[in-house]
Amino acid sequence: MPEALAEALATPGLGWLCGIIFIAGCVRGFAGFGAALVFVPLAALFIPPVWVIVVIMTADIIGAMTLAPRALRDAGLRDVSALTLGCTICLPFGIMVLERMDPEAFRWVVALVALAMVALLASGWRHHVTFSRTALAGIGGASGFLGGFTGQPGPPVILAYLGGEYAAARIRANTLLFLLAFDILLVAALHFRGLLEIHAVVLGLILMIPSTLGNMLGAQLFDPARARMYRFLAHGLIAASALLALPIFG
Repeated sequence: MPEALAEALATPGLGWLCGIIFIAGCVRGFAGFGAALVFVPLAALFIPPVWVIVVIMTADIIGAMTLAPRALRDAGLRDVSALTLGCTICLPFGIMVLERMDPEAFRWVVALVALAMVALLASGWRHHVTFSRTALAGIGGASGFLGGFTGQPGPPVILAYLGGEYAAARIRANTLLFLLAFDILLVAALHFRGLLEIHAVVLGLILMIPSTLGNMLGAQLFDPARARMYRFLAHGLIAASALLALPIFG
């Protein structure tokens, strides 16, 4: 463990990683999503893809748990359960893709996923579909697969909630609880496949501190009456992270 701690503390760009995950935590705290969309593209500039996934998972679990009590009051738990079921089935297949992905391809994929997500959100596009529990399980499956190889499980779920059926607080709570469930499932899946490297886990534990502080600050800042402003801010931060991470910039 001391050796793992020393290696984690010697990680190139550790200060940058702390700052990035603090901002990512703030975004999740006030928007209910976006931590991975902010952190993963930029973190891939400093550490290998599998490490990125392990680190965001380790750091994110505790930070998200600090938001869970409020989310449990606002969420639709039947919807969250359906999403989680689909995720459980499809997540292992995403991890298999991750194991075969080279670092540059990983950077392209995570940056383009984040940019596509922001473009759709910022366009104001909305659907008018009311999803059944079976459909929500399929959406959870898509999130599990995507999250397994990019560490970004949020886009399918977030897009599913763009129909305007729920209030902002309900969407935020459902998304946050599902992402917490994803993190817990990811721990089990990575452990099963022998990918929980101790050095990456320790780095995640170090980054858990700024992540948790960011989550707490973001939750304190969140005001449902200003949900539109917080969405705009989240979109800007996600887009900036993705653009800076594109391999064409180095």
